[in-house]
Amino acid sequence: MGFNLDIAIFTIFVAVTLIVGILSSRGVTNISQFALGGRNFSTLALSATVIATWSSGSIFSYTISETYKNGLHFIIPFIGDGLVLVIIGYFLVPRMGEFLGKLSIAEALGEIYGKNSRLIISIIGILVCIGVTAAQFKVSSNLMKLLFGVSSFNATLISAMVVIFYSAFGGIRAVTFTDILQFFAFGTIIPIVTFFIWQSFNDHNALFINISNNPSFDYQEVFSFENPRFFVNLSILCYFMLPRLTPALFQRVSMAKNINQATKAFLIAGCCCLLVDMLICWIGILLYGSDSGLDPNDLFSSLLNNYSGFGFKGFIVSGVMAMIMSTSDSYINSSSVMFTNDFCEYFKLIQKKNEIIAIRAFSIIVGSFAFILAVKAQTILGLLMMIGGLYNAVLTVPLLFALFGFRSSSKSFLIAVTCGVTITTIWRIYFADSGIDSAIPGMLANFIGLFGTHYLLRQPGGWVGLKDGGRFAKIKKEKKYRWQKRIQNIKEFNFIRFCLKNRPDSEIAYPLFALFSIAAVYSGMFSIDEVIRAGHADILDKFFHSVIIICSIFLTYPIWPVSLKSDKFIGVTWTFSIFYILIFVSSFQLIISQFGGFQAMILMMNIIVLGLLSRWYISLFMTVIGVILSVQFFKLYMGIDSLPSSMVSTKFQLMYILLLSSSALLIFLKPKQDQLKVSEAKSDYFSEKFTEQQQRIEALEDVKNEILRNIPHESNTPLTGVTSLLESLCSNFNNLSREYIYDILKDIESSGERLKTFVQNTMDLSRLVTGKYDFKTGEVNLGELIYARVKICKKLYLEEKKKDFLQFYYDIEDDIRLSCDQRYITKVIDNIIINAIQYTDDGEININLTKDYKTNKILFTVSDQGIGIPTKDLYEIFAPFIVGSRTKTPAGGRGIGLAVAKEIVKLHKGKIWAESIEGKGSTFFVEL
Repeated sequence: MGFNLDIAIFTIFVAVTLIVGILSSRGVTNISQFALGGRNFSTLALSATVIATWSSGSIFSYTISETYKNGLHFIIPFIGDGLVLVIIGYFLVPRMGEFLGKLSIAEALGEIYGKNSRLIISIIGILVCIGVTAAQFKVSSNLMKLLFGVSSFNATLISAMVVIFYSAFGGIRAVTFTDILQFFAFGTIIPIVTFFIWQSFNDHNALFINISNNPSFDYQEVFSFENPRFFVNLSILCYFMLPRLTPALFQRVSMAKNINQATKAFLIAGCCCLLVDMLICWIGILLYGSDSGLDPNDLFSSLLNNYSGFGFKGFIVSGVMAMIMSTSDSYINSSSVMFTNDFCEYFKLIQKKNEIIAIRAFSIIVGSFAFILAVKAQTILGLLMMIGGLYNAVLTVPLLFALFGFRSSSKSFLIAVTCGVTITTIWRIYFADSGIDSAIPGMLANFIGLFGTHYLLRQPGGWVGLKDGGRFAKIKKEKKYRWQKRIQNIKEFNFIRFCLKNRPDSEIAYPLFALFSIAAVYSGMFSIDEVIRAGHADILDKFFHSVIIICSIFLTYPIWPVSLKSDKFIGVTWTFSIFYILIFVSSFQLIISQFGGFQAMILMMNIIVLGLLSRWYISLFMTVIGVILSVQFFKLYMGIDSLPSSMVSTKFQLMYILLLSSSALLIFLKPKQDQLKVSEAKSDYFSEKFTEQQQRIEALEDVKNEILRNIPHESNTPLTGVTSLLESLCSNFNNLSREYIYDILKDIESSGERLKTFVQNTMDLSRLVTGKYDFKTGEVNLGELIYARVKICKKLYLEEKKKDFLQFYYDIEDDIRLSCDQRYITKVIDNIIINAIQYTDDGEININLTKDYKTNKILFTVSDQGIGIPTKDLYEIFAPFIVGSRTKTPAGGRGIGLAVAKEIVKLHKGKIWAESIEGKGSTFFVEL
C-alpha cells in the first residue's frame, strides 16, 4: 500500500491530540481536580471548550443535509442553536452563583430536591452521556469508512482509544486543552472548505440564480403567515432556543472562576457557534447551487469525493473528527464524575481515597461501552438517544425555575419527573409523526406536576429566591445602572458634540484624507468598464464632482484664516464626508460596476480606513447604513423595485464584504482602539495628577521629619526597579525579543506609578495635616462617582492576569447625594479601591453604598477576599507610612494612601475604619 497523504494528515491530527492530552494530564490527584481542574482556566479557554462541547460531530453532516433539503426553513430556526448559548450566558449563568464549584448537575440539584433526586439525575445523566458519546463514535465510524475506503472498525477504535485515554487519565484539564486544539482544527478547516467550494464554481451568477429559483430560499415565502410551515418553523426555532443545560454544559459553568468569567465565556461561545453554524449552512447552500439533484442523505460523501483535492480530504475529515472528539471527551468526563460523585456516594460504594481510581475506571468503561454501541447495537443506541429526550423532560423545568428562585420538596420533584417521563414516552409511541418533539409535552407535564403538587400538597419552599449570597441582586443592580446610563446617553445625544469629538485632533489629517479620497474615487470610477461607465456617466460625474468640492475644503482648511475656521462646521463636514465618500460613493461604484474586483478592493480598503479614523462601532454603523442606502439609491436611480436577477450575486457579495470587513473591525481594530482608549484615560488621569502636583510642590518644603526618614524606604524600591530594568534593557537590547522588551517597559511603568503614587500621597498628606487645603463643596451623586472611579481604577490598576479571576459586585443605592469636595472624596474612593485591587489576586470585591434616612448617615464599604490584615495592625494602618505586616510589599504607598483618606474623611466630619480576617480578606468602612 502506497503513501496516502489524507491518512497521514489524519494520523498526525490524532497523534497531536494525544500528546496534548497527555501533557495536560499531570497533577490530577482527586475528584475535584478531575472534574473542575482547579477552576483556573482563562476566559478564552473556557469559551473554546464550550464551543467544542456544543458543536458535536453530527452537526456537520446533519446541517448540510437539512440546509440542502429545506433551505431557509431550516437555516432560520437553526440560528437558535447558537443564540441559545447567548441566552444561557446572559440570562441564566448570572443566576448560577450558588452552583459554582459543584462537581455535577446531579450534586447541584440534589442539594435542592434531596438525595433521591440526585440519584435519579445521575442515572439519567450517565445514560445520556453514554448515548451522546455513542452517537459521536457512530458518526466517526461512518467518517472513517469514507476516508479509508474499507472497514472502519480499526480506525474508529484508534480515535476512540485516544479520546478515552486522555479523558480517563487527564480529567477536565486534558479535555479542555484538547478542546482548544480541536476547536482550532474545525474552526480553521470549515471556512477553508467553504472557500474551496466557492472557488470551484466558474459562474457565480448561475449559482445564485439556481438558489433564487427555489422557494425554500425565498425569505418572503418563509416569513409568510400563509405558509403552512411558518408555525412549524417557529416551534422549531423555540425548541432550538430552549436553554438546555446538559451535564457537560453545566460542568463548564461550574468550572469557571466566577460568574463574570462564565458569562463572558458563554457569550463569546454563542457568537462563535452562530458563525460556525452559518458557515456550515453556507456549505449546504453552495452544494445545492452547484447541483440540486444530489442525495441529501449522502452529501458529505459527495463533498469529499467531488471537492476535495489531494490531501484535502484528510483536512476535512480531521476537522469533523475534531468536533466528534471534543464532544465525546466532555461527556465521558461528565458521566464518570456523576457515577463517582453522585451514584456511588448515594450507595456509599467507594471510599474517598479510591475516588480517583474509580472515576478513571468508569471513564474507560463508559467510552468502551459507547464504542461497542456505536459499531454493534443499533437498537440500544436508539433507546439511549430517547433517554436524551427524557433528560430534557426531567431536568429542564426544575433547573430553570430553581435558577429563578423557585424551590420545592423532593416529593414534588419525584411526581414531576414521573409526569414528564410518562408523557414523553407516550408521545414518542403514539404521536411521533406529529412534528413536535416529545420533550416539549414532557416538559409541560413536568411543569404541571411540579407546581401542581407543590401548591396542592402544600410543600415547603416556593419563590424563596436565589441562595448565592446576594450576588445576582448586585449584578442585576449593576446591569440596571448600565442600561440607565445608556438610555441617558441616547437621550442626551448631541450630534454637534458627537461630530466635534469624532473629528481629528491634527489639521494635517484633513488634506491627507482629501488626497486619499480623490485617489480612491477617481480610481474606482475610471476602472469601471467603458460601456458601463458611459451608460451611467451622468450620476458618476455628479458623485465625482461632489467629492472634489468636499476635498477642496479639506485641502485648504489648514490655511484658512482663524476668523473663518469653525470647529462645528469642520466637525459636521468631516463626519458627513467619511460616511459619504468612503462608504456611500464607494458602494455605489461597486454596484454599478456589477461587483468589479477593483471596486470591491477599494470599498474594503475604505472600510478599514474608516475604522482607523473613527471608533470601531461608529465605523460598523456607518458601513452597514451606507451600503443599505447605496443599494436603495441604486434602485431609485434605475427605477426598479429590486435588483435584477443578473445582479443577485452582487447582493450576496455585498453581504460577504460586510461580514468580512465587520469581522476585521471587531477582531483587529476593536482591541487596538480599546487599548488606545485605556492609554488615553491613563494619559488624562496622569495629566490631571501632574497638574495637581505642580500646584502643591511648595508643600514639600515643610515635610515633617517622619516623612524624611521614610523617603528612602518608600522611594528606593521603585527607583531601583526603574534603574535596574533600564540597565538590563540597554545592555541586552539587541538580544531581547519584542515581547520581553514590552514586559520590561510595563515593569518600568509600574515602578514609575508606584513612585508617582508615593509623591502624590505625600503632598496630599502634607497639605491636609498642615491645614493648607481649599475645600470646594458641592452636591455630589456618590453612586455615579463610585461607578466612575471603579471603572477608572480597574483600567489603571487591574493587571491583565487578574481580570479573569477578580469579580466586582456592586450594591449601590440610587440617588445618594452628599455635600462635599468631589476632588477630595474621589481620593478616598480611589485609595480604598486601589488597595482592594492590589491586595486581592482572585475572588470578589464587593462595593456597597447605603444611606440610613433616619440618621441621614451614608455608609460606603469595600470588601475584598485578599490576604487580609492582622488584628494588631487594624488600628495603625491609617497612620502615615504604616503598612500591615501581611501587606508589606515593595510597592509602598499603602500606608500613606490610607492616611490621606483618613484626613479627608475627618475633614468631612466622618469616620473611617477597617475590619479583617487574616487570609480571608478585609472590609473598609467610610461613614459620612
